[in-house]
Amino acid sequence: MSLIEPRLSEQVRILAMSSSSRWRVGCVLLRRGRVVVSTTNVEGKTHPRQSELAGRVGQPYRRSLHAELRALLKARVEVDTLVVGRVNSRNELCLSKPCPVCQLALLEAGITDVYYSIDGGGWESLGP
Repeated sequence: MSLIEPRLSEQVRILAMSSSSRWRVGCVLLRRGRVVVSTTNVEGKTHPRQSELAGRVGQPYRRSLHAELRALLKARVEVDTLVVGRVNSRNELCLSKPCPVCQLALLEAGITDVYYSIDGGGWESLGP
């Protein structure tokens, strides 16, 4: 059984395809199984929170606004699940494990249910 429902998987894939960045990433935040925020990454755009977190994890070069942090910044309600996916040049889901910057942001936001796409179109969970 897949960790992510096929409909949600396809929603994240289509969202990632809409990103204008070189690395096309889409992210959705859910609350009790309902999507409340959907975003893509934005290459070339940054945010003070992205820069602050990047400095704290020793990766100050990770300044472009990542989809996960952009979703967290847009959230107006408490969320419990994050799903992030990246597509390759053939629009197939591929590895999108959150980087250390995003992992810190998720930890500080208290989001423990985190799922990311892997090569071949599957999904894995970020957790203990």
